[in-house]
Amino acid sequence: MIRTYRKDEHKAGFIGVRVAVMVNSKLMQKYYSFKSTDQSEDEILSDAKSLHAKWMMEKNLASSKRDIAAKELRRVSSPFSTGVKGIKFRISHNTCYFYVQGMTNKIRFHKNFSINKYGYEMAWFKACEFLQKNKDYSLFDSIYKNIPVKERLLIAFRYLYFTQKQAVHIEAIVPIIPEDILVSWLKQLLTQFKSNKPFKAEVLKYMSDHNIKDTELLSMT
Repeated sequence: MIRTYRKDEHKAGFIGVRVAVMVNSKLMQKYYSFKSTDQSEDEILSDAKSLHAKWMMEKNLASSKRDIAAKELRRVSSPFSTGVKGIKFRISHNTCYFYVQGMTNKIRFHKNFSINKYGYEMAWFKACEFLQKNKDYSLFDSIYKNIPVKERLLIAFRYLYFTQKQAVHIEAIVPIIPEDILVSWLKQLLTQFKSNKPFKAEVLKYMSDHNIKDTELLSMT
C-alpha cells in the first residue's frame, strides 16, 4: 500500500507518503516526509513506489516458496507415503527402502535406497539428495528435516502382507523398529488376524531367531 497524507489527514499531523507491505506476516513500512527533505514530492513518490515494488517482490517470492513447500511436503493418503512427494516407502522380502521417483524434462528417474543397508537416517539423506539432484529442488533442507517416523513402515508392511498378500517378512522391519514397539504391534495384528496361520509362523520364527521371551505374544501364536 502507498498512501499520501495531506494536511489534517493523519492523526499525528504527518504530511508525506507511507509505504506498507506485509511480508511473511511481518509489517514492512516506511514514512517519507514532505517537510524534512530537499526532495520534491514527485521524487519522494518515485522513491516510495520503488520501495513498494521491492517489498511486493519479496512478498510474492515468500508466498511462492510457501506454496511450493506445501505442495512438496503434503501428505498423501497412501500406506507408502513418507509425507514428501517423490519419496515413498517400499518393502521387498527382507528389505525396506526409500523409493525415489519422478520426471524431469519428460525423462523418468527412480532409485531405491536400502534402509537396512544404510540405516534409516542415512538412507533418507541419500533419498533426499537424489531427489534434489534430479529435480533441482531448492527446498532440500525443508524436505530433509521432514523425515518420517520409522513406525510408518508398519503401515506399509501391514498393507502389503494382509491386503496385497505379498511376500514380505517381519525380518525386513526388525532392524528398524524398536523391539518394544514391534512386539506390541505384533500383538495387535495377531488379535486382528487370529486365523492367519502363516503370520503366526512368521511371529514364532521372529521370536526364536531374536530370543524374544514375551509370554503373551507366545500364547497368541
